[in-house]
Amino acid sequence: MAGIFDDVIEIVHLNPQNAVFYMKGDFPAVKTVLPGEDGASEEQDRGIIKLRRMFPFEELWTHISVMDSENNEIGIIDNVDDFPECKELLVNELEKIYFYPRITKIYSMKEKYGFSSWDVETDIGRITFSVKDTFRSILLLGSSRAIITDADGGRYEIPDTSKLDRSSYRKIELYV
Repeated sequence: MAGIFDDVIEIVHLNPQNAVFYMKGDFPAVKTVLPGEDGASEEQDRGIIKLRRMFPFEELWTHISVMDSENNEIGIIDNVDDFPECKELLVNELEKIYFYPRITKIYSMKEKYGFSSWDVETDIGRITFSVKDTFRSILLLGSSRAIITDADGGRYEIPDTSKLDRSSYRKIELYV
């Protein structure tokens, strides 16, 4: 489908025929084979890359932007399943970048001077954190999934607020 921005924006869809992902030390990297300015295929080692989900809460394994070390977009991965040879590498890197503990119980949540202090149980243990402007820091996705962003930019997930115990739910009921 031709778009109105085709002459301004060139979107490169990465696939196993034009991109090979590999580890360079502890970091993901990519080699691409794309048409050069003269039309001939040009192989290029793009080096270490950054992966970013275009829809971080809805599409976990599709629509992944691949950027070089200077944040220039190299291309887009339509689906990590398209890369069976290196799917594990891509999935591991995305899970590392988008890691957020899942809250299973809320022990306390106290408001003071525009901040709320949270003491919670998560899938990785008990954690305390502070949230600035609680109403704006809780993003409700769908009817019961919540993402909480703390004052330092860390994120926490409540996969299903309706599955929290009654005491935990009462502490956040006003915000969800």
